[in-house]
Amino acid sequence: MAKCNENNSSQHDYSFNFWVGCKKFSEGCQNCYMFVAQSTIPYGRPAEVRRCNPSTWKKPITWQRKAAKAGESKSVFACSYSDFFMEEADEWRDDAWSLIRATPNLIWRLTSKRTHLMADRLPKDWGSGYPNVWLGTTVELKKYMYRLDQLRQIPCVLRWAELSPVLEDLLPELADHIDGIGWVNASGETGCNRIDPRPFDLQWGRNIRDMCKEKDIPFRFSHVAGRARYPDRHLDGVIYNEIPPLMPKSENKPGGCVIVTGA
Repeated sequence: MAKCNENNSSQHDYSFNFWVGCKKFSEGCQNCYMFVAQSTIPYGRPAEVRRCNPSTWKKPITWQRKAAKAGESKSVFACSYSDFFMEEADEWRDDAWSLIRATPNLIWRLTSKRTHLMADRLPKDWGSGYPNVWLGTTVELKKYMYRLDQLRQIPCVLRWAELSPVLEDLLPELADHIDGIGWVNASGETGCNRIDPRPFDLQWGRNIRDMCKEKDIPFRFSHVAGRARYPDRHLDGVIYNEIPPLMPKSENKPGGCVIVTGA
């Protein structure tokens, strides 16, 4: 079993991997940070999908206890080193759903490029969606807009679009596929301090930002393209950090977002 470490980022309280390893699926995967990171460590096997060890699976229970005691919710970004809905993880997914059900104070953010597999891999008691699960998908090129359409067919408390890495101007086509999406997170490509990222035009980010403003969708800009692991987050001098509340009042109608400005 793989040992998987906890990671934090500014948009999530926790990051968690049920399993690690993935198969490159589309152009956005070309310089994936997981493949870069795994290829630089001894015995790294990025293309081999492995379940994380039992001690890792216990961590969310600890987070749940802390959150419940404090009377609050915490966000968890899942499978940053894999894909939650990939076929290679089918044998472990029921255990993952059980852990998610056992941690109601943790809001699980599950994203996948494999939207065509989602419906058949939801738990039997999914109903209109678990209250503590957000479902998302990644779109890097216009030709993958269909992922948003497939995601829209899945009942869920909140659906989100991870436009990362943006490899071309996604507008105006994106506007015709964004209905039913409750959060948009966009970024250029990171080089993880090891590779040169593919180009990102700031105008592409502006177009996404403006569309979100017009449609009243919370918008977060993660970063421009850069060789650094964490490139500049500013877009026209502003840090856009709009994140829906962890317990939306109604499906895909979040409120209470915040914009942090900076020089």
